Amino acid sequence: MGHRVASAREQFLNRELQALEFNRRVLAQAEDKAVPLLERLRFLCIVSSNLDEFFEIRGSGLKEQIKLGAASTGPDGLAPVQVFRQVAARAQGIVERQYRLFNEEILPALEKEKIRFLRRAAWTPVQQEWIADYFQREVMPLLTPIGLHVDQELGYLALFLSSGLLVAGSLVPGI
Repeated sequence: MGHRVASAREQFLNRELQALEFNRRVLAQAEDKAVPLLERLRFLCIVSSNLDEFFEIRGSGLKEQIKLGAASTGPDGLAPVQVFRQVAARAQGIVERQYRLFNEEILPALEKEKIRFLRRAAWTPVQQEWIADYFQREVMPLLTPIGLHVDQELGYLALFLSSGLLVAGSLVPGI
């Protein structure tokens, strides 16, 4: 009995879809209850950071190809619009799992360990003042103005988007 030979298109993997597959595997580490709690949170942060970068670079590249009417396929046989649709569907699934895990498992487990995330609405005036001062003093100097597009104004590369601020004990008054 002969073996079926894969076509040239079947031998190639789409790099955008494979990047999302990698993030799905990282998310699976965060979902693993055998992994220590803070490591699970770290894996969630890695997925968030990776997805931020993915959409800034690869997602915007796909949108630009679509906008320019690029219909040519890659070695995998997929046109940019096909890749974009698959990326959107897969990314949505990853983000839904990520939020569900964070809100239903990680946050409650952290609360049991007396680690709390205070929502902005719950901040006291003293905490609000401290955070505003901290941002102006420590974070703002690190932000780098960058050109986002030829016909857009300069923006700030917000380094804090995928970073967290962990505050313990008496570092922030009122906590």
